[in-house]
Order: sequence, then structure tokens, then C-alpha cells
Amino acid sequence: MRRLDVSSPARRRGAACLVAVGVVSVLLAGCTVEPPAPAPDAPAIAAVVSEGQERDILDAVATSIAQHDKASAADGLRARMTGHALSMREAELRLAEATGDEKWRTDLSMRTQQIILPSDQSWPRTSYAVQAQPDNAETPALMVFDQASAREQYKLWGYVSLVPGVSLPPFAQPELGSAAVAPDDDTSLARSPQAALAGYAEVLSKDADAKAAGAFDDDRLRQNLRTLATSQTSVADWAETKGKYSYTAEVEPSQGLRAVRTADGGALVLGALTGTQAIEVGQEGAKIRTDALPSAQQALFGDQEETNRLRTRYRDFVALYVPSAGSAHKITLVGFRHIPIDVSGE
Repeated sequence: MRRLDVSSPARRRGAACLVAVGVVSVLLAGCTVEPPAPAPDAPAIAAVVSEGQERDILDAVATSIAQHDKASAADGLRARMTGHALSMREAELRLAEATGDEKWRTDLSMRTQQIILPSDQSWPRTSYAVQAQPDNAETPALMVFDQASAREQYKLWGYVSLVPGVSLPPFAQPELGSAAVAPDDDTSLARSPQAALAGYAEVLSKDADAKAAGAFDDDRLRQNLRTLATSQTSVADWAETKGKYSYTAEVEPSQGLRAVRTADGGALVLGALTGTQAIEVGQEGAKIRTDALPSAQQALFGDQEETNRLRTRYRDFVALYVPSAGSAHKITLVGFRHIPIDVSGE
């Protein structure tokens, strides 16, 4: 797996070169014996989108996003965004406007350090791009582009911010293309993409108590959720108020998931989750002070009446590396986007 360097352009260029060398070495290993000739009718393995065509796609999507970068203009994003990317961007624009904090608006500039092109002849076709290090302090974004049919444009389908210091798996060189992986493929992988996403939702909900916990490395999102829980339950009178706290995550099935084969036989899996944080105080007459909540939750709660219950819903998009079957490696979170979308006193 490749270590993504987000601190030095020179080191990043070097890392990109190492990826190319690493993939070639995988392809050439054991070549002292001449490989068998392919069958006469065997299809050539090649990407179905050229690097030049991908660059045109990136430029078109970037232009559309730049033109519709306010909540009032979000409807225009549909021309070049779809699926989880569209719902995530709409939520980001609303939250940035409500809080006055630009940190909620992901930098989706389309300068790239790596692209992953599809080799599948059928549709939908999916390509991927790793953003070059943004000018701000954010880590690069990993973006997913979908073409639903031959007559439709490629659109941005989903995106995550890469975890600092993440190791990305190696992929085939762009001109060869990378194959999509079926959601239920539990033969070539340690877990099928569907099972990996469901297992991760369970881990976010139950942490170390989840049945699937042993299959996953600890990660930044889980650590963030622990910190959030502590901040909400560490008030001096929490025990006296008979406080209850929970966080649950579920797979969001409406737009499905995307999975692409890595050069080491594993897969990169991307999909959406919905999270729900619930806080309740049981002491008679007690109410949750919303002015003590994080600014984003305060903005979303607005002028609702304070009660003894508070529910915050989150939209999550995650990227998981799932190793090949028989591998000793665990499933690893390589990127995520986690934002609150609704707060109520229910």
C-alpha cells in the first residue's frame, strides 16, 4: 500500500513514481518463465476512458461546482453531480452558510496527483481521482465519478477527505484500467464490499463491542466519535441528570456503493452511512442546554424549544480498503466525510 504524502510536493511526486514502479514490479514478478499466449479471441485489457478524456471530465465538473457554490444555487449542481456527492454538497453549502464557517465546504478543485480509470465495458462506468494537495490545510480529496449510461455525462458521485498519513493501495496503471468489484464478491476479498460497509457501520455504532471489530483497524472517524461522546457526557452533573448517550450508524442503500480492484487483489470500497446521535436526560424538569453544543449543532437546532432529548443526524461517506482473501491485513478506513445535517428535540 502507498503512503500518501500531504506535506511536500517533491515527496508526493516521488511517491507517485514509486506507485508506478510498484505496480510494474507486481506485473513482472516471476517472468523468467514465458507466459502462455492469450487465446485468439481474448479481449485486450485497457481502460475504456483515456487520460485526456478524464481530464476533460474533471474540468467540466470543476467548472460546474465553481458556478454553483452557494446554497441558493445548489440546484445547478445536478448537471455534474449525483448520488452521495450531490446530497453531501447540498448539506455542506447549507451548513457553511448557517455557521459562517468555510471548513464545512470541501475543496473540490480538480488538480490531481492520481487517476484510476475503468476497464469495464458495461455501464455504469466509474473512475476515481486523488486530488493534489489543496492550498489550504485540508488533506486531498478522493473523488468518484459515474457515467450511468453511454448517453449520459460523467458526474461526481461521491467524495471523501483522505485520512492524514493514510496508505492508499496500489492500482493498475491508468492506461490498463481497473476493474469494478461486485458488491457481493466474498470470494476474492476478506469481506464482500457489502459486508465490509455493514461491518463498519456496526463498528461505528458499538466500537470495540461490535462483532466485526476485530476485522477493522482503529481509525480517525472512530476516534472522533469517542471524543464527541466524551465532550457531551463529561459535564459535572451528567450522572445526576440520569443522562443517556448513544450513536448508531446504518448503511444508506439508496445510491448503492462502488468498489474497484486494487493491484494487490484487494478492493477500494466507497459508500454512504447515516449516523444518529441521541442524548437524553431523565431527571424530572431537566433540559439539554443547546448553547453548550458545538456550533454546527447549534446552527441546525435554531430556535427550537429546549427539551430533555436531542437527536442529531449525520451524513457520512467513507472509503475502505478491503484486503484480498487470506490476507493478514485488516480493513482500513482511508477517507471519510462526516457532517451533521439535522438537529431536533425529538
